[in-house]
Amino acid sequence: MSLSMPNTWLKFVSLTLCLSLLLALGSCSSSRFLRPHKITIQQGNVITQETVDRLKPGMTKSQVKFVMGTPLIVDTLNNDQWHYVYHLRTGRGNTLSKKLAVIFVDGKLSELQGDYKPTAE
Repeated sequence: MSLSMPNTWLKFVSLTLCLSLLLALGSCSSSRFLRPHKITIQQGNVITQETVDRLKPGMTKSQVKFVMGTPLIVDTLNNDQWHYVYHLRTGRGNTLSKKLAVIFVDGKLSELQGDYKPTAE
């Protein structure tokens, strides 16, 4: 009779421990603190209002490229139109997209179209 008592007690403790661990693991899976880390992804050219304000009408293509960087898209049929695109997706799923089209006439900056406009000085 004394042999069955410790054996029963051992089964009870191990069963209780297993159930406690299962409950703890189950509650962790629904926790918002234990999600995999997702990185922020940036694509394209970073466009800021400060860089757009540095663009002036009459600038050459090389001057615009120096200020803005290499355009993401150059129209193959119309080499006088450059497109700068910036796309940011955060780890939480928020997205930000900005576009800027730079138009040249006779090799000189003529017009800007898109999400940014030069500020008046």
